[in-house]
Amino acid sequence: MRLRPIHVATLFRIPIRVSYGWIPVVLLHVYAVSVFYLPHHLQGFHPFAYWALGVGTTLLLFLSVLGHEIGHALVARAEGIRIYDITLHLFGGFARFEHEAYSPGAEFRIAVAGPSASFLYAVMFFLLNQLSTSVFDSRPAALITNYLALSNLILALFNLLPGFPLDGGRIFRAWLWARWGDYWRASRWAIGVGQGIAYLLIGLGVFWALRARTSADLFAGAWSILIGIFLRDVAESSRLSLKQADQMRRIRVADVMRDPPALLPPEMTVEELAARVLTMYRSRTFPVSRDRRLHGILLVPALQALPRERWAQTTIREVMRPVAPLLFVHPETPLWEAHRVLRRNGLGATAVLDANGYIVGYLTLEDFRSDAHTP
Repeated sequence: MRLRPIHVATLFRIPIRVSYGWIPVVLLHVYAVSVFYLPHHLQGFHPFAYWALGVGTTLLLFLSVLGHEIGHALVARAEGIRIYDITLHLFGGFARFEHEAYSPGAEFRIAVAGPSASFLYAVMFFLLNQLSTSVFDSRPAALITNYLALSNLILALFNLLPGFPLDGGRIFRAWLWARWGDYWRASRWAIGVGQGIAYLLIGLGVFWALRARTSADLFAGAWSILIGIFLRDVAESSRLSLKQADQMRRIRVADVMRDPPALLPPEMTVEELAARVLTMYRSRTFPVSRDRRLHGILLVPALQALPRERWAQTTIREVMRPVAPLLFVHPETPLWEAHRVLRRNGLGATAVLDANGYIVGYLTLEDFRSDAHTP
């Protein structure tokens, strides 16, 4: 059974979660900083002081990683993309969006926000390091701020490597997308470069580990191998998802749509709906129409908020979602585009209208889950 990440906070209305794999990394980092890094560069302190400084350094480092992901998330939100959550995991962080960017410009802005945030933190800790050295003359503060400035600089530079799923890979994809005008071709190239970088990291890690002279060298080699394996797996998963989405792009809505469960007249009352329709059809949504012209879509679970005594006086028109662009697609719409509409409209259902505006079919997310074309 796969364990769900732990919810630890909410920032800017974004849930922040940590995976269970993140916890041992934090403990290992605290141990390495408290037992090796600080005592080596800072002698004469009590062991408790090293551990306290190690915990503080680790907290600031992972807050920087979180800030990197928040940078992505806030720019994505400004581009009109919904953010589900941010999860800190074994190899850093991951901001989960509702969908990919719709343009190369948006893709670039979202991708560059994370490294920009890390560069900003690197500059901030560098300035604090200068203050610690020249103004406060604090050796511990200077040591920690130097470590954090260097760590954020490395994080920014590493993420700018031009291979997907790294931020540099997304920037590379945005550039190719703008140049070629082909999202799919640009994605294939960015993923291919990402796979190459992953294997390069694995190879470097093996070489480093075989030539290790200290435990630190061995650890660095093993870490490079693990990061390479992680990036390779994510790139391969992205390649398979892209292949499925590309297949969906070649399929039309007309090829998979079905008949609506029932067409509800807008003047029907909720009481009539419960007695005559819900007893016959098990569906979460129903299109509302007159003469096969779409008026809206009814979401059945939303009726739970309506008091039972008002059912006889309340019509479907009053509780339905009125017709809007995200409530219908056309028979010739590519299936992958219809899937985006279904995920964005909050209903998971859409009517299919012909060129004259008449309802000719219906499509729901459940149809994708039971179909081989699910992305």
